[in-house]
Amino acid sequence: MKRTKMTMLMAAGSILALGWGATARAAEPTQPPPEDPPTAGVGTGTDTDTAPPAAVAPPAPALPQTVVEPVQPMPVEPAPPMPVQPLVTAPPRDSESGAMYRMPIGAAILVGGGYEDFTNGNLRSMTAAGGTWTARAIAGTQEFVGLEAAYVGSSHGINALGVGSNANLISNGIEGALRLNVPVLRGPSLFEPFGFVGLGWQHYSINNGTATSDISDKDDIMTLPFGGGLEFAYRMFMADARFTYRQTYYNDLLRTSGGNLNNWGVGGQVGMAF
Repeated sequence: MKRTKMTMLMAAGSILALGWGATARAAEPTQPPPEDPPTAGVGTGTDTDTAPPAAVAPPAPALPQTVVEPVQPMPVEPAPPMPVQPLVTAPPRDSESGAMYRMPIGAAILVGGGYEDFTNGNLRSMTAAGGTWTARAIAGTQEFVGLEAAYVGSSHGINALGVGSNANLISNGIEGALRLNVPVLRGPSLFEPFGFVGLGWQHYSINNGTATSDISDKDDIMTLPFGGGLEFAYRMFMADARFTYRQTYYNDLLRTSGGNLNNWGVGGQVGMAF
């Protein structure tokens, strides 16, 4: 009995001791958890917490500096005044020969006249020798090959049955020709033998008369002129002398006896060279 009581008292005392200890622990203030030690290299704000300084790279070598000199402006010289050219009152002359200026190929305009006669016997028996007149333009007088264009005319007295005593056989026409030249230049002078051949047209008519059974009052023919001559020029003056023969085609002037108007002539011309 006594043993049972003792056991119960001891159990009660243990329970009281356990409850007192729990109450005492509950009454103690709560302590914050300890902080972790600072990490190496991370500062905490105090002198004792600074991390060791990091390694510093050596400075790069200094590059040599280029000194840029200022560009000096080029001196500008004023342009010289333009010389005043005198008025040219005469054609310019060649400084060495003193010749008047001519075109590089040479050109000329000439007028003149001459003598002409037919070669056909029937026509010659009806007509007299006649005179001619010309106006001619030439290109290429200083070249080996040149060109001509000309107006040509002629007049012959005619004596035929039914035609008045004052009648004349008149021709007017145009011609173009190709020239072959041999130019010889001596300072302001030009000497030039030449030959030519061409093609032309002429109209023949009888004035102061009427058509008869033997002869027509008009005729249109084709001509083939050819010949040669000599040309001379000094400065801008030019003259030539030439012989011309004209072969004719489509002749209808002589009705009954037939015959052509082939003719020959000599003449001279004067004019201006360029």
